[in-house]
Amino acid sequence: MYWPVSRSVTVERNVYFAPPSASRFEGEPEIDLDAPAVFSTGKSNADVVPPTAGHVPAVPILQSAPPVPPSVDMPSERPKRVRNPSRAVRDILSGAATDRNPPRGVQLPTKSVIEGEHLPSDDERAEVELNLTPGDDEYVAALTEYALAAVVSEAEALEPRTLKEARNRPDWPLWEKAIEEELDTLKTAGTWVLEEAPAGANIVGSKWVFKAKKDASGNVVCYKARLVAQGFSQVPGVDYFDTYAPVAKLPSIRTVLAIANRHDMELHQVDIKGAYLNGDLTDAEVIFMKPPPGYAPEGLGTRVLRLRRTLYGLKQSGRRWYQKLTTIFVDSLGFRRCEVDQAVFYRRRGKSLTIVVVHVDDCTIAATARVLIDEFKAKLREHVEITDLGELHWLLGIEVQRNRPARLLHLSQRSYIDAILRRFGFEDLKPVSIPMDTQVTLSTATSPASTADFAAMRNVPYREAVGSLMYLALAT
Repeated sequence: MYWPVSRSVTVERNVYFAPPSASRFEGEPEIDLDAPAVFSTGKSNADVVPPTAGHVPAVPILQSAPPVPPSVDMPSERPKRVRNPSRAVRDILSGAATDRNPPRGVQLPTKSVIEGEHLPSDDERAEVELNLTPGDDEYVAALTEYALAAVVSEAEALEPRTLKEARNRPDWPLWEKAIEEELDTLKTAGTWVLEEAPAGANIVGSKWVFKAKKDASGNVVCYKARLVAQGFSQVPGVDYFDTYAPVAKLPSIRTVLAIANRHDMELHQVDIKGAYLNGDLTDAEVIFMKPPPGYAPEGLGTRVLRLRRTLYGLKQSGRRWYQKLTTIFVDSLGFRRCEVDQAVFYRRRGKSLTIVVVHVDDCTIAATARVLIDEFKAKLREHVEITDLGELHWLLGIEVQRNRPARLLHLSQRSYIDAILRRFGFEDLKPVSIPMDTQVTLSTATSPASTADFAAMRNVPYREAVGSLMYLALAT
């Protein structure tokens, strides 16, 4: 992958919205959504490009700097997690790692793991397969890699990938509480009923997905566990039909923020709890699912779960939720749907205006008065359960900072950039002028040849890295 470098480099991508002169905003704002858009992109790293005297831009000025990715190879393996990592690192640094017995809480890597063939299970005792002699450099290096990766994993609050892994972590009580909250939500919503599946029926699996949500500073604010249906086993034309469901486009989000900043509108945010659980399955969609791993309902017997409502992971869940949301906004709340972006809803009442941008379960609200936002939240609570997040500060991994007296709105992905740099091991690298050594020649001769090489290449997260950079480029 190559990235062209033509401008100076900045670590943090910023977008600033600069308003016209203050005199333009005296009295009741008159918003003309049909006015032509004029964008001005700066070419330096200055914070804001001020409008020239006598010139009033139609929309905010955008200022950003392009990212330049680091220039070293991706890590060959994902971080391995161990128990009690801080104790492990202390033992390594003190020399205790060279003893025959490993530091307490550390599971030693097997030789096959070091070669990249597989990861040991939680119950596997590595000493049985260990072919390394304690005290050897390879032994210490492998143990150090495990322990240090575990410290980074703990500091980053990397989510467990399975229920078994979550139970073996020191923060298991927090994940267990999140699971219980999810099960209570599913029960309250009437997500399923217990039924005997007919012979030959397709029964989809289920799994737990864990997520540690962070704030703009990178601190973990809550632990979430979500029961997900393994929709990849659904049969097209039998278990599901149409699947398309729109979400708000990033340019639409930035446009609404620019309008709100220009006209000094109120900006708030709400989160809809268990959004997909509000979607209703039709009579033609008969879906059976296995019980949640480790949490089967009492008295299950030979019965399985027949889904009455959509669940995360089902092919049609996004569409069913969008249809339910559209019904609420248009039929009950009196909103109109934007023709350009069908995930943007608006409502006019004289000179007052309310705009709601929906991204699955995140609703960003812009209104000309606070009373309009309070009214919207109260009406929305009559249909779905929401979490009032107050004024907008954090949106889809983007930090939002607002200076209303100066009419400035600042979007930053610094926390997101720091997170992906740490995830791929780039936090300590120094910048270079080109992304790759010009003397390197790639050919088929350097392709993986052995089984170990193929196994190692499967663990190189190229796809994840490209996806992370694409979102960074598109968001701000």
